[in-house]
Amino acid sequence: MKKEEQEKYFKKYLVNLHHECQRLTSYIKLYRHLHERQADRLDEMNLAPAFFQTILSSLFTSLIIWTHNLFDEKSDKGFVNFLNFIKDHIKLFEISELQRRKKYKNGHWMLNRTPITLKIINAHKRKIKGVETFESIKTRRDKFHAHFDKKYFNNRDRIEKDAPLKWKELDIIVELMDDILNTYSKAFDGETYALGVLNIFDIDKILDILKKHNENIKV
Repeated sequence: MKKEEQEKYFKKYLVNLHHECQRLTSYIKLYRHLHERQADRLDEMNLAPAFFQTILSSLFTSLIIWTHNLFDEKSDKGFVNFLNFIKDHIKLFEISELQRRKKYKNGHWMLNRTPITLKIINAHKRKIKGVETFESIKTRRDKFHAHFDKKYFNNRDRIEKDAPLKWKELDIIVELMDDILNTYSKAFDGETYALGVLNIFDIDKILDILKKHNENIKV
């Protein structure tokens, strides 16, 4: 593969990976937001319990599947594969290559950066391996959300004990995606990608309307 082909391949890989990271971030943020709103809008959600419970269940399954897709080491297009491509084509990320692509002149502030090295790539691989919750994600994906294992199919509470998940661990996943994407994107062409969810609070408009509905009924 020639350099130009490598660059096109990486850029397409990066854009598509960002798209899926944005999708996963949306699943995580909206799931958490709806879960937290049960504290003060449970009555409103219970006006349409089938809808809201289905949404929560679907979001949870989606975040399990997409996290596994992005971080499992056997995934064909996940982060481990992404880092392996960068390792195999590390010369693409030399500062001189950034200078060539963006036509930066010597002394430009964008060129004042630490170059991508094997140490940086391996550090990201260790970060991925160090996220303990990925084992829980894999268990939930393999044993329930993608395939039914009789141990968990017949005992739904057991998976909560064997494969626990915590909010802060989901936040770590989003932070890790942001770190990896932007480390190599900035080194490649100086661009950065945001993983924020702009419309996460749209659902609040519906919950507020339902709250007014409940209040009018009580009057």
